[in-house]
Parts: sequence; C-alpha cells; structure tokens
Amino acid sequence: MPLKIEVKSYDPVEKASRQATAQRVIDEFGNGLPDLRLLAFFDDNDWSLFRDEFGKSHRGHYAPIKASMNWHDWPNYVWECIFVVHDPSSFVRKRVFDHVIYLHGSTCAEEVSMIMTLSHELQHFIQYGFNRKLWAENFLLPRLPKEVINIMGLNWPDIPNEREARIVAKRTAIKLCGADAVKQYIDRRISERVTPEDAEDWQFSQQVDPLILYDLAAGTRQIYQRLKAYRRHLEDILNEMREDGDVDFKCLDLSEYFD
Repeated sequence: MPLKIEVKSYDPVEKASRQATAQRVIDEFGNGLPDLRLLAFFDDNDWSLFRDEFGKSHRGHYAPIKASMNWHDWPNYVWECIFVVHDPSSFVRKRVFDHVIYLHGSTCAEEVSMIMTLSHELQHFIQYGFNRKLWAENFLLPRLPKEVINIMGLNWPDIPNEREARIVAKRTAIKLCGADAVKQYIDRRISERVTPEDAEDWQFSQQVDPLILYDLAAGTRQIYQRLKAYRRHLEDILNEMREDGDVDFKCLDLSEYFD
C-alpha cells in the first residue's frame, strides 16, 4: 500500500486510538487520494524546529520529499521511517516514501484537531498529486516578502490552496465528529488565539460553508490578479526555486496570469 500510518506512542491504547482516527480520515477520502508513496506520521511530542520555521500556531504540514530538503530540521525518528536500511551488511538506506505528512503530538491529543489537520494536509497531497501546476503556483504565494503580505493584508485563507484545504478539513470533521463538536473546537481555538492572525484564520474556518465546492483554479487566477503589482517578487521566488533544482518549478510560467 503506498500510504502508511505511523503513530509514535509508548501508550498502546493511545497508539491504537490515533491509528484508528487516522484510518477513519483516510477512509473518508476513499479512492480520491493519489497513488503515491505517502508516510503519515503522528508524533507524541511537538517538534520545536517546525514551530520555529512555520510559526507558533503550526499543527502539522505536508511536504513532497526532495533532495533539497534539510533533514536536520526533522525528527530523526521520522527520517528513519522514510530512509530505511536496505542492505544490513552495508547499512545503505533506501528511500521508501516520496511524500510525508507530519502532525505534532499536541495536534493529535484531541480527535477534532487531529481529524481537521490530517484532512487539511491530505488535501494538499491531493493538490500536488492531481494538479501539480496549481500546487506550485500556490506554493509561491506565502513566500512573498513580509512587507508585501502586510500591505496586501494576506492571511492563510487568502491563499487558494489553503482555503480549499480548510474547507475540506471542516467538511470532513463535521462528518466524522458532528457539527457541534467542530464548532466548539473552533470557538476554543479563536479564544485561545496564538496570534491575531491565528484568530482570524480560525474565524474564517468558523464562518465558511463546508459544503461549497471551491474552484481552486479560479481562486488562483483571482489572487494573482490582485498581486499583479508584485509580479517581480513572484518571479524572483520562482527563479530561486528553479536555481535550487526543484523540478516542480522548472517549467512554471506565470505570464498567463499577467500578460
């Protein structure tokens, strides 16, 4: 099976519970997941280096595994699941996954939290697997200079692929946990805001209709039009990705949004 659930826990009851919750979410997506080798890793601790990189409100993330990845920032126990010893006599390691989803231990401590975060990251996996061009175009957006993001007043739900992932996360959680449980969870996240932007993010999730069918392509066109004045910044980010040798950006052409 190309998808593997790996739950890190010394408590067998907790391990079994989180394994079952993860499987429920995956079953909910059914045959809608790409046939790609994915490791879904559920920690029993919070990895501080991810919070340093992605912010205090970080709950988990998805990443395609690439040669340029800095594995020093990842827990060694995740790395060892991805690169396994292929030849015991030489200790040569072989990569057995091409994609990874990571969830912090605190994210997994509550069912609604775990379901929403896993659903969110699985949607990013779907975006990459079935429309890599749109995934790559959206990947550039949050990497704009901070001053541009502040001038435009951008928050995570303004990024089209993030908006879609939040809608899917809410929809899945309501189906598996019920609307009341999801509302209570989001209300608490708003009141326990890590930052004002985090509260705004959760307010979007509270207000959005989970039944809407979001048009990712149209949303991407719209935000690129909003950012037309910052084309140079986007092109610079794209060129940096190309210089790093990232094949997902090699043939990307943003001129269709600006010319």
